[in-house]
Amino acid sequence: MKRKAVSGRVEFKADGDAGQFRAVFSTLNVKDQDNDVTLPGAFVEEEKVRVSYWGHRWEDLPVGKGMIHADDNEAWVDGEFFLNTEAGRDTYETVKALGELQEWSYGYEILDAMPGKFEGEDVQFLKSLHVIEVSPVMLGAGVNTRTTDIKAVRSQKDTERVQQIHDLAVGLGAKCAEPAADDSDGDGDGDGKGKAADHRKPSSPRPRTFAERTATRLLELDVKDEVKKWI
Repeated sequence: MKRKAVSGRVEFKADGDAGQFRAVFSTLNVKDQDNDVTLPGAFVEEEKVRVSYWGHRWEDLPVGKGMIHADDNEAWVDGEFFLNTEAGRDTYETVKALGELQEWSYGYEILDAMPGKFEGEDVQFLKSLHVIEVSPVMLGAGVNTRTTDIKAVRSQKDTERVQQIHDLAVGLGAKCAEPAADDSDGDGDGDGKGKAADHRKPSSPRPRTFAERTATRLLELDVKDEVKKWI
């Protein structure tokens, strides 16, 4: 098994879930610092790979997983970090913070290769590879790669706000589930004695469902903007 380090362009998906990423880990048809030239078609399309802990630390648990893709110019992995693990979240935050300084490496097996000349120099042409894993690293040998943008994980403040809304909804739901006094007559006064229907319009609308009660309370708390973010 060999490893090849490259400066990886990391593009965190703006429309994806938190922790998803795209890392370009190989530039094709160029000579790298190992005197290898990786040819188009060398990578297996949609090959599943592990995302290793920083620096190919195989003795540690993987921090993510992904799938390989390639065109005639470069190969990349569409992956996701395991944000529910400490190592996965730490790696995600580090890669995000490093931005264009981030570099990547990948571990692979050579299935087919041949020696040859490239721009007058002796090189090895890599024709077919099996990628085992990709890993963020400190230094690489990439050509014309960079970090672009990132989709941030929900902030702690937003998380706390959503939790407040959740707890409020649960509390209102519990209240709605509380049995009335004796309302067997269904008139809502709790006395168990029916009376003629009152068709007069009430001074203020009365929420009749859990959804209406929750919405009314949220409006009272003026959290409309926060709610719109998550619905």
